[in-house]
Amino acid sequence: MRISTSKVFLWLAFSCIVPATGFTEEKSYLCAINEVYECVAVTGCSRISIDDANLVGVVIIDMEKKQLRTAPLGGEHRADDIDSVAVTDKAIVLHGSGIKQMDRTWSAVISLETGNLTAGVSTLDSSLSLLGKCTAQP
Repeated sequence: MRISTSKVFLWLAFSCIVPATGFTEEKSYLCAINEVYECVAVTGCSRISIDDANLVGVVIIDMEKKQLRTAPLGGEHRADDIDSVAVTDKAIVLHGSGIKQMDRTWSAVISLETGNLTAGVSTLDSSLSLLGKCTAQP
C-alpha cells in the first residue's frame, strides 16, 4: 500500500486543527479521510488505499447547500447531494445515494465533540468503511 507524503502531511494538519473539546454544528466542514477498509463476501475486510477505493482524501460537507464536494485541491471537482441530514446533541448524521452513480449509497456520522468522521459506502459488490477527521470551515 502506498501513501503519498502530501496525504500524510494533510492528515497531520487536519488532526491538529480540530480542538480537543467542543466541536459545534457549523455551515460547512472540511473532512480528511485517513483510513479505508473494503469488505467483500468470502474474503472479508482489508485496508486499501484511497486511490484503490476511487475516493478523494479531502471533502467539503456544505450543510446549507446539502452537498458533499471534493475539496478544490487541483483535481477534478465532483459534488453529490446529501439526501438527509439529522443533527443531535452529539453528532451530525448524513446520507446520500449518489445520483450520478445509482449503484451506490453512503452514510456518515460526524462527532460534534471530537470531529471524528465515520462513514460507509455500499456498492453492488462490496462495502467501504471510512475513518477520518473533520474541522469546521471558517
